[in-house]
Amino acid sequence: MSPQHAFARKIFYLIGLVLLVAVLSWLGQPTASEGSVEGKEESASGFRLPNLAQLRLRYKLSEAQLGEIDPAGTTIKLATLGLRGVAANILWEKANNYKMKKDWTNLSATLQQITRLEPHFISVWRFQAWNLSYNVSVEFDDYRERYRWVIRGIDFLRDGIRRNEREPMLVWDVGWYITHKIGTADESKQFRRLFKEDDETFQRWEDYRPAADRDNWLVGKDWFWRSEKLVDQGADLRKTTPVLFFSHRPMSQMNYSEAIEKDGIFGEKAKEAWKKAGDEWFEFGARAIPTTEKDRYIHLNDAEQFDKEAADRIAKLEAFEPGLREKIRKERYEKLPAAKRKAYETPPEKRTRDDWEKAQEVAEQLIVTHDQLARQISGPNRPIAIKLAREAAEFEKKAEENRLYRQIVNFEFWRERARYEQTPEAIFAREYAFKGAEALANADLIKAREMYEQCFAKWRQLFDRKDFAQLKNDDSLGQEIVGIIYKYRQVLEKSDQPFPKDFVLNDILELHEKNWRAREGK
Repeated sequence: MSPQHAFARKIFYLIGLVLLVAVLSWLGQPTASEGSVEGKEESASGFRLPNLAQLRLRYKLSEAQLGEIDPAGTTIKLATLGLRGVAANILWEKANNYKMKKDWTNLSATLQQITRLEPHFISVWRFQAWNLSYNVSVEFDDYRERYRWVIRGIDFLRDGIRRNEREPMLVWDVGWYITHKIGTADESKQFRRLFKEDDETFQRWEDYRPAADRDNWLVGKDWFWRSEKLVDQGADLRKTTPVLFFSHRPMSQMNYSEAIEKDGIFGEKAKEAWKKAGDEWFEFGARAIPTTEKDRYIHLNDAEQFDKEAADRIAKLEAFEPGLREKIRKERYEKLPAAKRKAYETPPEKRTRDDWEKAQEVAEQLIVTHDQLARQISGPNRPIAIKLAREAAEFEKKAEENRLYRQIVNFEFWRERARYEQTPEAIFAREYAFKGAEALANADLIKAREMYEQCFAKWRQLFDRKDFAQLKNDDSLGQEIVGIIYKYRQVLEKSDQPFPKDFVLNDILELHEKNWRAREGK
């Protein structure tokens, strides 16, 4: 290479470096102040493209917009000279080692260091909070110490929220820990009491409330509501299923209603709690919930309306030629081979495997779709019939899809439960069951028997109501009542009394005793 070529290349490289530095310098300029409009800085010739600082401001990605700035954390990140990812991995390993050694003091200190290095790495906050509240807490024998570590996990999440104010899943996690860990753990009775009495924690938290308002289910419900607000404002749900995410706030009210009855609170307070649960469940059903398809939403309350719309169109379709659908089925059946008809006509309990396969094929062949029915209608009504058939099929598809989403949260079960639990019969039945259990624990057999019999009488009244005709088939409620009946049996056995042959809930016992015994291993 000649000296001239070498010199020209050096000049070319130098010019390239100068241009690159200039571009980087411009991109790294501070945010424009007064003259910027949505990240575009105004110049004499109009608007020019925004730099990186302006883009961070526009999309709310600057450090100050994500949450509180930790000066110590910023200093540590600078001290790592661009190797904070490596440093975070090293600290993560140290944290796991401290956990295995049960060195809780150093574990807490290491977690703090990790979050200062990576304050916007959401998985760190979520994983380590779970570690503290669920894994570390169970290492202690004293339930009070376990409770303290549960609160430490919640405090850890709250620190994460201060650094990531627009992250809904951290807010949701606080609600989940307060409701689930405190409300459903083996020591939930003690945890719920400690939570109500925990003045120190509530004074430290920004949302202080008096002891009377510290039921864990209601406090957790407030946090679920906060997370919903963030999502409604455009925050990302990440990989969380929307229908599950939005169900937890009304479910907290359901669990609260159940919990206060377990605590012995009944009457108007219990009725109002269940009524509120039903109202909030209805509001949840009215919410527009995103589906797996982009820009498509469903309302869980709509299934019955879809059924009604489909039934209306089917009725109009079949009114053009009454009996046509059955006529088509009969014609198809008569054309089937004798072997298939024989298998189809064989009683289910007597069918062989081959019979079952043939019978299934026949059942599928006898299905007359709305479109097939409509195309058999002649004359000027045929186009109208085809349109009705298409609309009926569309409404049926919508209803089916809606119910698939309902199944995820057991929507219909909880809707019905909130409805019957607020009735006077159910509230009195649960109160008598509670008093019966108390009397049995105190060996007061006479009172226990009286309370249980009044309990069963109230359930009988509820089951006999026309608006709850299907309630006796509810296996969850049925098994719960069977459990109470077995306590009543204990009372009778200790009193040397036979179980009555005309027992008022014999039908419930026959329907659900088998499943209850299987569940209890009896």
